[in-house]
Amino acid sequence: MPPLPATIDDFNLIKVLGKGCMGKVLLVRSKRDDTLYALKAIQKKWVLKQKEFAHTRAERDILVGLRNQSFVVHLHHVFQTPSTLFLLLDYHPGGDIATQLSLMSKFTPERTRFYAAEIVQGLNVLHSHGIIYRDLKPENVLIQRDGHIILTDFGLSKIFTAADVDQEEGMPYTQTFCGTAEYLAPEVLLGEPYTFAVDFWSLGTLLFEMLAGITPFWAETHMDMYRRVIEDPLEFPPSFDQDTCSLLSGLLKKEACMRLGWGHDGIEYIKAHPYFERIDWDLVAKRQLEPPSVPVIKDEQDCSHFDDVFTSMPVRISQDSREQDGVQPILDPFVSFDYDSLLIEFQQNNKPRLRKRHSASMTAEHIDDDRVNKKRQLRRRNGKLNPSVASTLNNSVYSALTVENHQQVLLIQPTL
Repeated sequence: MPPLPATIDDFNLIKVLGKGCMGKVLLVRSKRDDTLYALKAIQKKWVLKQKEFAHTRAERDILVGLRNQSFVVHLHHVFQTPSTLFLLLDYHPGGDIATQLSLMSKFTPERTRFYAAEIVQGLNVLHSHGIIYRDLKPENVLIQRDGHIILTDFGLSKIFTAADVDQEEGMPYTQTFCGTAEYLAPEVLLGEPYTFAVDFWSLGTLLFEMLAGITPFWAETHMDMYRRVIEDPLEFPPSFDQDTCSLLSGLLKKEACMRLGWGHDGIEYIKAHPYFERIDWDLVAKRQLEPPSVPVIKDEQDCSHFDDVFTSMPVRISQDSREQDGVQPILDPFVSFDYDSLLIEFQQNNKPRLRKRHSASMTAEHIDDDRVNKKRQLRRRNGKLNPSVASTLNNSVYSALTVENHQQVLLIQPTL
């Protein structure tokens, strides 16, 4: 870790690795220890305009709280300028699953199973700390030099607290409409309260995409895609074997409370599925399962596994980020965002802000039949979209923004 404090002038900027509505991710080299890092630059103007301060702070808290955990990108430093927030992260030269899929169209069953197992383990880390991911997608699964995967980008994640727990069910819930279009679960689209099971829907969608090269409910427009998620049955290509179809059928249940993984320790049911029969979960947890594919890295600055749309972009940081570095405006809401401020806060509390997932024994068999029936009444009738669903879907989706870069859907005024 570079010595505290850090500024943007402590790094040489090398390449753009990715870019979105909030800013960009740069490959940088530390002038202090000559180490390569991925520097995530977040524009404060965007954070304030989109009312994303709570989500941005949550991402920082999650990265600090999980800094010693496997399968989660490692945070080295946090610093800021008057215009920009910076997260200094490990650099993983293998790119991400999205870029690999764009090159290969789809993966072999063996490669898909390996990635799926490590993603499940990563979700287990998050969920066991009371964190709901809410943005599992190919772009957010990084590939390390040795072929193992790392989860990144927790800008839409939420740390559940005791206040989020439904006292009747013993499960934490939230209701913010957020995520990425192709991977949104039905309950999110319908504006219903949801819990960890939305991550398992995204897992199923990603697994399907890795095997087929396309998401299961793909459509030309977002609204058509959302309608397909709500009303269309799940169909499989002929190449999918029985265990794969069974796992996907469980993960892509439209009723969240019937979905594989629902309930306390539900992720253990996913691990126990026949699809993962040949997976040694102890080896997965220790990152000792042999990857079926290892990226070819020519040299330490090799960026060939990243999209050249990004790597060909000019490498620069806004001028005010450099000229006013270290100057803090009055009443700056980001004043305590820095890494050292957060560590002081953690030390004062004597423990991280993360809360373990609330204990509950709820499974699909224990859900109140009335609740299940009410949700089922919203679904398909006579092969057409139920008008109640159409109304609910329109009300929730049309109240949202569509962010162009990654088809990411956010409420205009999201609440964490």
